[in-house]
Amino acid sequence: MSKIRRHYKVLLLSLFVLLTCSACSNPRGTDGKTKVDQIIASEKIEIDKSQVNIEEVADPALKEELISDTSDVVTIEPTSWSSAWGNGWFDGLIVWPIAQLINVLASFTDAGWGIILTTLLIQLLIYVLTYKSQLSQQRMQELQPEMQRIQNKYAGKNDERSRMLMAQETQKLYTDNDIHPFGSILVMFIQLPVMMGMFYATMRAATTVYGSFMGMPLSETPLGAFANLDWGPIIIYALMIVMSIVSMQLPKWMGKMDKKKQEANQKKSKFKKKEEQSQGGMMANTMNMTMYMTTAMVAFMYISWPIAMSFYWLVSSAIRSGMSVLSHYVSNKKAAAQAANAAHDAGILKNRKK
Repeated sequence: MSKIRRHYKVLLLSLFVLLTCSACSNPRGTDGKTKVDQIIASEKIEIDKSQVNIEEVADPALKEELISDTSDVVTIEPTSWSSAWGNGWFDGLIVWPIAQLINVLASFTDAGWGIILTTLLIQLLIYVLTYKSQLSQQRMQELQPEMQRIQNKYAGKNDERSRMLMAQETQKLYTDNDIHPFGSILVMFIQLPVMMGMFYATMRAATTVYGSFMGMPLSETPLGAFANLDWGPIIIYALMIVMSIVSMQLPKWMGKMDKKKQEANQKKSKFKKKEEQSQGGMMANTMNMTMYMTTAMVAFMYISWPIAMSFYWLVSSAIRSGMSVLSHYVSNKKAAAQAANAAHDAGILKNRKK
């Protein structure tokens, strides 16, 4: 019980961090442009007024000064770390460093590569810090059909013995596959604030506000691109949707591939295959519905936002897919080594008995 309470406290802390981060003010105005007082710059720059929002600036004095200025450009001063901390710990500890990293990397290439390299570095750092937990989480996703089969086996059986047997089978599945269910909480605890920080940093980094990728302005919206038939942003927006689906489906696809290989090796009966497919169908439909709803929500939000956000989500989805493949490979290699060791130990024990 003490172990469960400890994990429960970690979950509550994770939810608290999520709610705290969610309370951050929206850096974009109703027109989808970044508010000029929310931009994070690493050096003094001048940005065209058409690229930023000055109507919804929080500071009345600054707002009046910007509106009364007849110039077509607005000057952005470098954003200090202390001023970022003045807006809260989330800005100072997470958003400001990520935004400045994007700005620095973009200064050597362009804004698009700044987003790509920053996202890659952050994802690699998270992967290193949560390596074992991510492997466990990956296996949990791949074994969802097996978990659903156990739940269906005891569906409608509410007696104490049935609940105990279901818990034992589930625990055995976890043990056999080296899964630690509460390990995913650590991944969530680290990933959520960083992912939200990356989200805000992409909106607020100066280089993504006025920058470009391969000559394509990242301030353009997919909605505007569809109206003008500008194929660059349209392709990025479409690829974002496709990669979002792929990144969510990939663990399930790899799990199915492993299952087919196992069935081919074990030569299971047709009846058993049919039974397992029907049992896993309901859960698969639920997961697909959740995936499509999530993708539809992201697509709806991002269609009126600058293409920088679609580009960031595309890069993140591609990196998550690569991480899933890597985790799957490592997990399978580890499982094969454990099976080989178990077979070797069994062989030694058998020889001793002889």
